[in-house]
Amino acid sequence: MPSAPRLSALPLVIALTTALATPLAHAAGPAPSALPSFVGELTARHYDGRSDDLLTAGLGFTGLRGPIPRAADPDRPTAAELRRQAIWGSAGLSAGSGGGLGRLYGPDVDRGRPVPGDGKVAGVEYRAVAGTDAHSVSFVVQVPDDIDRDRPCVVAAPATGLGGVYSMVGTAGAWGLHHRCAVAYTDKGMGPAFDDLHSGTVMAHDGTTGPRAELRGRTAFDAGLSDAERARFDAEHPYRVAYKMAHSGANPQATWGRDVLRSIRLALAVLNRDWRDGAPPAGYTPASTTVLATGVSNGGGAAVAAGEADRTGLIDAVVASEPQLNLAPLDGIRVRQGGRAVPAAGLPLIRYNALASLLQPCAALAEPTAPGYPGLDVSAARRRCAALVGDDPRLIPRRDAERAGPDGLPRLAQDALVRAGFQPQSGYLQVSHYDPQTPASYAMSFARASVDDALCGYGWARTDSSGTPVPYRRAELAGAFGTSSGRAPAPGVLIDENSPGGPVADARSVGPGGEHDYNLRGETCVYRLAFPRAGAPRAERDWAARLAEGLDETRRDGDLHGKPTLIVQGRDDTRVPVNHSSRPYLGLNSRAQGGRGTVSYVEVTHAHHSDSQAAGFDNRYVPLGYYYQQALDLMGERLRGRAGLPPSQVVRTVPRGGEPGHAPELTRANVPPIASAPAAGDRIRVTGGTVWVP
Repeated sequence: MPSAPRLSALPLVIALTTALATPLAHAAGPAPSALPSFVGELTARHYDGRSDDLLTAGLGFTGLRGPIPRAADPDRPTAAELRRQAIWGSAGLSAGSGGGLGRLYGPDVDRGRPVPGDGKVAGVEYRAVAGTDAHSVSFVVQVPDDIDRDRPCVVAAPATGLGGVYSMVGTAGAWGLHHRCAVAYTDKGMGPAFDDLHSGTVMAHDGTTGPRAELRGRTAFDAGLSDAERARFDAEHPYRVAYKMAHSGANPQATWGRDVLRSIRLALAVLNRDWRDGAPPAGYTPASTTVLATGVSNGGGAAVAAGEADRTGLIDAVVASEPQLNLAPLDGIRVRQGGRAVPAAGLPLIRYNALASLLQPCAALAEPTAPGYPGLDVSAARRRCAALVGDDPRLIPRRDAERAGPDGLPRLAQDALVRAGFQPQSGYLQVSHYDPQTPASYAMSFARASVDDALCGYGWARTDSSGTPVPYRRAELAGAFGTSSGRAPAPGVLIDENSPGGPVADARSVGPGGEHDYNLRGETCVYRLAFPRAGAPRAERDWAARLAEGLDETRRDGDLHGKPTLIVQGRDDTRVPVNHSSRPYLGLNSRAQGGRGTVSYVEVTHAHHSDSQAAGFDNRYVPLGYYYQQALDLMGERLRGRAGLPPSQVVRTVPRGGEPGHAPELTRANVPPIASAPAAGDRIRVTGGTVWVP
């Protein structure tokens, strides 16, 4: 991504409520800090902690437990209404407390105790943008009125997954605000921005939507097509939508570390502009301000990326939960579990996910009681099984298939996933994690593909009951900022542009014979780009090379420059398998630090990538979010000099049990704490380049 133009000379825009209690800049102390050069326009709004606030958007904990707040006019929601919806979604309290959220952990729990009152936090919220359109990155900095100016701190919390800039308010944001820190968020250049190529509707940085011409200069994403190209594209592929993560052409993963560091620099700058009595005499600097970078999933990967990119001491520590990491070549780093070498380690997401998408419909047949199985097309899944048999050793070898027979193919698909580095017990989760959108969108992002390229025959659109693309309703586009996961606006779905009979929802795709086949064509295409093959056609080789180049820009090498780091992950993670993320990263860090690694890694049994409490998950799994909040507490103690980090370890949890959908409430007996002195049989160690996991 090219550097944003220098915009520091542009006017500073301050939008304040009439309830602003204190001026933004005091005469005492150092001169107001200049804004970082990447910031064009800064807005600031003070929230009084009654009608609106930083943590709950005025809803209070009671409102966060209720239904999603509705906009007065769903076709034209205001920026404030969209912000409220996004913050409501980040808290997750409406899911109920059976799994411990809102009772044992969550935005209303601080250091194991319920937060008194309704949780509203008064303070100033700053918004800023770096870059423009497809290359833009959004930032939000929240400064509570009661910020600890004697021991100032900043929590940098990049967005989780493909979510928007507010997606970490209810987790890391809540933790930071409870500890009287400023909190710096960034969407990492992704988020829910879209360009509806039929209606011409786009999204502004504040989440509001409107015609492209009216929002010019404020758009968070533009597909980059000329008017003539748009008209042609819509005529040939009506009602499609481009979305930022896949179609920006910017490979935003490559700049995650930079974006997190920018959010921190912005936080320090606004703290210095907002000078108050009791502030550090020399101002808010890396020397005077404790900075913690933290995130979940993609956000955890971004926090780690920032830790590696920071060579000047801006960041003091890193906490990551289930981080999605594309690792540098392991070059001798090995992982062993229970004394046995794991079958595969250190693959990037695009590779293990492209492989998993091919195998999962077949593998799902081996777990008929798993969540998601009732939605499986069994006949199509069996056809997928047959299509996987061949000479590719990553799939189902022909010789094994002949021995097992047709009924044994699902188990062989499960075996193939284990050979690819997935945990054996994750077989139960494969059907619920089948998601061809993920490898398709990452392939487009890495390869810097345009929506017009329709890479591997994929597009996105709203569809009717038959799966045919149809126009979006205005309210669906208007509400995307508050409801979208960062992909195409709901209810947009992946489209198979090459399905016989015409484009159709990917889930309804058919093969050459007219039978549903889960779009074997498209998934095989992405797989071949992720795993280039000798003798491939020229176009395939070119796209594979572009993908590989983009992927290499995102590699992590383990060098955190001595920063204390705590990583937690669920052993059963099926979205980001432990063998391809935290485990080998522990080894890379040890090597980069000359055998004195600064990462503590906590692996939690019976936990995976989602804290869903739906039937079938509730009785089998414990929430990783409980341990993420505990990890933040432990790092907080470490940064205050009160305790060291715990050694790397396995935490052995106890599932809630009971019948699916009727599990008893989670108690502390189910989730033992991270141990300061774990038993020898629970210690994870790194020796001689090998990561030893119990």
